[in-house]
Amino acid sequence: MNALADERIPVIIVTGFLGSGKTTLLNRLLRDPRWADTLVIVNELGEVGLDHLLIESAEDTLLLLDSGCLCCALQGGFRETLADLYVRRVKGAVPRFARVIVETTGLADPGPVANALAADSLLRAEFRLAGIVTTVDAFAGAATLSQQWEAVRQVAMADLLVLTKLDLASVRETADLRERLAALNPIARRVEGAEAMATLCPADFDTVGAQAVLTLQPGAGADRSGLGRGRLDRGRIAPDAPVHDPQIVACSAIFDQAVDWPAIAAWQRCIVEDFGRQMLRVKALLRLEDAEGPVVLHGIGAYFHPPERRSRWPSEDRRSRLVCIGRAIDAEALRESLALLVPHTGAASAITLP
Repeated sequence: MNALADERIPVIIVTGFLGSGKTTLLNRLLRDPRWADTLVIVNELGEVGLDHLLIESAEDTLLLLDSGCLCCALQGGFRETLADLYVRRVKGAVPRFARVIVETTGLADPGPVANALAADSLLRAEFRLAGIVTTVDAFAGAATLSQQWEAVRQVAMADLLVLTKLDLASVRETADLRERLAALNPIARRVEGAEAMATLCPADFDTVGAQAVLTLQPGAGADRSGLGRGRLDRGRIAPDAPVHDPQIVACSAIFDQAVDWPAIAAWQRCIVEDFGRQMLRVKALLRLEDAEGPVVLHGIGAYFHPPERRSRWPSEDRRSRLVCIGRAIDAEALRESLALLVPHTGAASAITLP
């Protein structure tokens, strides 16, 4: 486990359905001096309107931008592309980039890209997943979520949701979409419109995973009885969604108890075996016995990234907490699995359902 995980190069995945505004978001970021020294990996350079930002073409697939950023076309596998660029960075063949932004296609599942960072031990030693950003078209977003399963997955896996094209949507449409997004992913931070986009900076992704879990609202998953009981709350998609729109369930739990490594490993195995790809995203900030800092867990799809130890807590609240977002999750099975994290309670009833 890496005690200094934040020293690795952060990787931010930008996804979103076709036409949702990924190009607009990337262009705004690349014009901002705060995002200088960024490596942008895109599937095809032609998909992103960067021509006005170019000052030099290093080769067919690698472009140097006037902001100091690099833009690379994805060729072959993501892991191979990133590893090659890192080696070239070390050798001084390309400028030293401080972070990586990966832009997916509009139909892509961001999970495999995110999990590639953890699956390759060499990449994992030098890079970390800083967050998944999903752009959502305020005008067409509701219809897209009702018709396209890929768009639902992109939203459910996000750490940050960026609402675009608000000028084209009515107040009612925007309000309905906000409600839908909150049901699909209750812990993702949300920014709206061009002005909000301009406020995004690299520091926003330093602790995005830990902060998202930490800011669970008291009363929406918190049990203040002092008896060490966790509470599990569930959110569902809008009830008028079409039948073919898969059911997304968001669950959260907060525990007063500390956990240990065997309990974490047992719970991870249980999640993978019982839910597999039904579990879209897992985030946890856990307190270990006899440890100063927390442990952060990321699960994407059926794959768990290695646990990471943080040197300090992001706030004074040191309770263990987690969030699970999945498709048609069996809440009773999840309740039983959560009891594995606090085995010394001796009973699954330590986790209560509404």
